[in-house]
Amino acid sequence: MRARTMGFEQRWILWVGGVSAITLVIATGLALWLQFNQTRLGQWQVADKNALLTTYNDISHGIWVTVLLMLTGILIRSISSCPSSNESHTSAPKPWISQLATSIKCHPVTSIVLTAYVIIMVQESSWFFKEILTWYDDIYTDHLLNNFSFRQSFITETMRRNDFRFFPLSHQDLHALSWLTPYTKVWSLVSAIELVITIVLGCKVVQIINKNKSSTSLLLMGSLLFLFTSATAYNYFQFIYSERFLTFLLAAYIYQYCLYQNSGLQRNGRLALLFALFIPFFKDSAILLAIVPAITTITLGSIGKMEKYPRWNSLKPADWAKAYGVELAICSLAAFFLASFVILSALPSLVAGVQRYDAHLGFSTLGLDIRLFILIGFIATRLWLLYRNRTQANALDGLNFAVFFYGFSLYALVGFEGHNYMALPIQFVAVIDILMIWEILICPWLRKRLSIRQTQAAALGATLLLLGIEDRQADTFKHRASHLNWKQRSWRKTYNKADKVAKEAKQKGEAVNLIYSKGWFKNSEEMKKLTYDRLVYYDVESKEYRVKDGIDLGMLYSPRTGDYLIDIDTGKKLSENGIDLSKYQLLYQENTNKKYARIFRHR
Repeated sequence: MRARTMGFEQRWILWVGGVSAITLVIATGLALWLQFNQTRLGQWQVADKNALLTTYNDISHGIWVTVLLMLTGILIRSISSCPSSNESHTSAPKPWISQLATSIKCHPVTSIVLTAYVIIMVQESSWFFKEILTWYDDIYTDHLLNNFSFRQSFITETMRRNDFRFFPLSHQDLHALSWLTPYTKVWSLVSAIELVITIVLGCKVVQIINKNKSSTSLLLMGSLLFLFTSATAYNYFQFIYSERFLTFLLAAYIYQYCLYQNSGLQRNGRLALLFALFIPFFKDSAILLAIVPAITTITLGSIGKMEKYPRWNSLKPADWAKAYGVELAICSLAAFFLASFVILSALPSLVAGVQRYDAHLGFSTLGLDIRLFILIGFIATRLWLLYRNRTQANALDGLNFAVFFYGFSLYALVGFEGHNYMALPIQFVAVIDILMIWEILICPWLRKRLSIRQTQAAALGATLLLLGIEDRQADTFKHRASHLNWKQRSWRKTYNKADKVAKEAKQKGEAVNLIYSKGWFKNSEEMKKLTYDRLVYYDVESKEYRVKDGIDLGMLYSPRTGDYLIDIDTGKKLSENGIDLSKYQLLYQENTNKKYARIFRHR
């Protein structure tokens, strides 16, 4: 039972929770007023409304970022003042390089696997990611002399969305990296470091829950299981999705929370609160990942299902609140999140008068893979054991409930598929559950019958067996990773080929008119780096050709003999939207089995 004072947590709850609740009530009142006055709002001029929303978003997000930084500073100051150990005298920690070298010596096979994976990630990274094409077109404009400036493309993508989407911190890690270097391979290397840390922290969680006991194969199993999933390929071979950093934060949060429940140190509890503070703002439904573990602890601890936590009727209310101080502080983040959502997203979205983005996808698809069935089975088994009083709850139970409700929220909002990039946090927890099953049930049984080497071989064999079974399913890691890598390479090869063809034609004195259409290159400045007399865009909606750059800028255009049609990523949409490919000669096709990455010339 915790008998220490929790003054900081109580003040946090009072100020953050209280002020957020008051703000939420006021903002909700404004939202209701806007909802009932949609007719008046519809009478505003579009230009005036857009100007108002831009100003509002800039001011409100500026204030919000300031508040978030203040809360972060307060937490960091509080953490730095906490002792890092219950012991009065501790030996000085080893340098991190020495610790890394020791870990590599202890886990040589795992180190080789991770190193090879990282090399492939970095090698395959390029500018030819989907959103990267438009987010960073201007990165070389000032020759990196003005690099430490806010990129409007990122601010528009995340902080000026008036369609009820709310993820103001998504991709901001890439935004910060762009200030330091324009090279995507460096970004990919940073992403790889996040990946390795996520895996290590997940294995540490298993070790803590298992009372600091673990097999020598734990890290290798965890690495293989997490590395080779479709969701991992989505996030780490492409690194444009916020789930990558969200999972990193979740791993750090639950690791510190497990340490706190195990040791009771305030430092770990406040570190958990720090990571939880940022989680909700990388994905709108991720607030569940932050608060559900704390709610689970309060609920189960109060009915006597958790060690070191008192029942609700065993203490005075004030002492009970102190014992659950960290949990209540984490729960107060719900009020802060809701107030932020209403002010930053709901109010401007109501003024804009738009529907929620992707509202039509709610409850549209549901796809579960073998790991998610294991996760659900693990949750059900733990619930049965808790109900029969055969075990005590722990932080992993709260984490499992969190990802369960998080997955259901995704299903309700946009549909859910286990192989999709959005499932990465859930797949991470599923790996932890699989490792727990191995460490608690299977490994002890094997140790009594096999040698250490034989047990290690069995662990590797079981892991490879599961990966082999998954490889026979649709949308596997191999399928996703190979598709992503091929897409990047095909885009790059086609672009380079188009550049070469255009330059050769220009050297021959020919008129070079390049035509392209809808795709990720639509608004990219990359197309303007090619050699041409005219750069022509075909609008699939209006069925019009219009000169986007070069001679006759802005004028309508009619394709003529000798024009080049560049199809980097438009594909079958060309013929579907009115372009008669029979009038064109195919000059280049990166893969004959794919209907894009092609270059044509008008006959």
